[in-house]
Amino acid sequence: MSAPRSGRGSGGRVSPLLLALTVGLVLADSSVVTLALPAILREFDSTVNAVAWVLIAFNLALALVALYGARLARGRAQRAFLVSVPLFIVACIACALAPSLGFLVGARAAQGLIGAVVVAAALELLVLSTGRDRAILLWAAAGVLGAAVGPALGGFLTEWLSWEAMFALQAPVAVLGLLGARGAPASAAAPTGAAAVAVGASRPALAPLIALTLAAAALSAALFLLVILLIEGWRHSPAEAALTVTVMPIAALVAGQWARARHGLVPAIAGSVLVAGGLAALGLMPGAHAYWSLAPQLAIGLGLGLALATLIGASIGDAGAGDERTAPAAVAGPAAWTVAARHAGICIGLLLLTPVFTADLERVRPPAERAGLSHVLDAPLPLAAKIDLAQALEIEVGQAAAQELPDLDAAFAAVEVSAADRPVVDDLHEELNEELDRGATEAFSRSFLFAALLALLAAGAAFAGTRSSGAGAHGSPSSNGSVGARLAVAVPGAIAAGALLVAVHLALGGGGFGPREVADPCAPRERPAGVERTQLAALATLDGAACKLAMPREVLLRELLGGERPAGVSEDELVDAFGAGIDRARDERHLNAVQAAALRVGLKTGGLLGIIGLLLPEE
Repeated sequence: MSAPRSGRGSGGRVSPLLLALTVGLVLADSSVVTLALPAILREFDSTVNAVAWVLIAFNLALALVALYGARLARGRAQRAFLVSVPLFIVACIACALAPSLGFLVGARAAQGLIGAVVVAAALELLVLSTGRDRAILLWAAAGVLGAAVGPALGGFLTEWLSWEAMFALQAPVAVLGLLGARGAPASAAAPTGAAAVAVGASRPALAPLIALTLAAAALSAALFLLVILLIEGWRHSPAEAALTVTVMPIAALVAGQWARARHGLVPAIAGSVLVAGGLAALGLMPGAHAYWSLAPQLAIGLGLGLALATLIGASIGDAGAGDERTAPAAVAGPAAWTVAARHAGICIGLLLLTPVFTADLERVRPPAERAGLSHVLDAPLPLAAKIDLAQALEIEVGQAAAQELPDLDAAFAAVEVSAADRPVVDDLHEELNEELDRGATEAFSRSFLFAALLALLAAGAAFAGTRSSGAGAHGSPSSNGSVGARLAVAVPGAIAAGALLVAVHLALGGGGFGPREVADPCAPRERPAGVERTQLAALATLDGAACKLAMPREVLLRELLGGERPAGVSEDELVDAFGAGIDRARDERHLNAVQAAALRVGLKTGGLLGIIGLLLPEE
């Protein structure tokens, strides 16, 4: 029979909630720092790949020692809890006081190592104080909700206080867990002999563990990449991003309540399919606005609640049922496997997806910069203002790391223009910000789509577990028909919902939303209105030269302003190209025959310097 419920008055009623709160706190650390990563990146002047280890270190440490933590807590859960929680508090304070990124990563690893003991000991205490079934329910719900709420909570704390405060404030919450442990019943004695062998040999079914690992890897994209996109790509504040991502935990909480009332792996299959649909929709967003992420987040949150709650329950299964003396330890063993699988999945997802999106970010920067320079050239501004702005933008682009987008606000703030030109400059600022938004959206696309594939693989592993067991977790072979009936309803419904979400995004332009292509320099072009004739002549000359060299005018201009010739172009070829450009300016009637002849003479005698002078004439 199950372990008896504690009847210790209010203390017995309160302590399970505080123990569950501690579990949620520790497992929330797998994601709570996500929205603070941009602030950490800037403070330590690091790279995205390096800062990702603030997340990876915690999850990797927790995954590696989860089984050992369960063994360490076995039979002495109360003592293990009362020792490990204060150590976890020390690790939290160390994170808050970290003087360098390396120190922070080390402190995060310590959090993970100690956290493995905390969550294992808490589960044993929950079994002793509430009984097996309610303990598993509280423990699993706390873990799912903690991971889902973590990013939003961390974002609010980062915005209102600081990223350091996010770690420091974990300490008083952990103290509440200590109070809960004091009200818990004494730990059961450690099993010996055959009982100890049975506990040590307890292993969950393989298919749910594989599915849990793959689902966690996919969800790392939603919990990590989405908030990076919101803050660094679309320039939302941490609080705005936190508010945006609250859709996921709310949906996960609702779906998790439903999933825990069901048997078998069918909810996990449907949930993984929903996660895949939501991630694919994130990878095919038709615009750079937070509201495009809400419907995908709803699908991901529902899928998260269905998949994680079901897979954790299926992995623990009937462990410990029917044996009062060994139930706590027998449950903690399989539960530790789920912790290891889940956090190993998060590490796998981060290690696989982070290089993909950082490489894509480097790939989309050049077209985004070309599109931005095209807007500058076509703006109805005086040539001097364009030159100042182009130089300021070039400085910001040069200072931005390869895995970051440049800070346009600083460039525009450095440019002085007349009051009459200020509205034009403000509009240009918005246009360039939109190009960065487009570039950031495209840079994250492949990573989200790759994560969607991981979620589909998780659905496949869960389906294989259903087929191999004949009935899923807790079931029996005789229930094959009911499992098939549930599969026939739930899974097609999830597929339809995910497919509809993706189809809507595609129909509205998803998949093709990225930096605008710059115009062909050989094609006729509308020139900016209200500018001097010398500027029009310079623009027409640049187009003619770029057409002759078969390259975008933006690429040619950046090379020349840097005092360099384009790669593979000789001095004579460059002079000939600009001769063709002078002809184009004359044909467009921005130059007369005498002016064109004079410019040709200057071009022949001045070489590269003459070309730069041709592009930057005195107004």
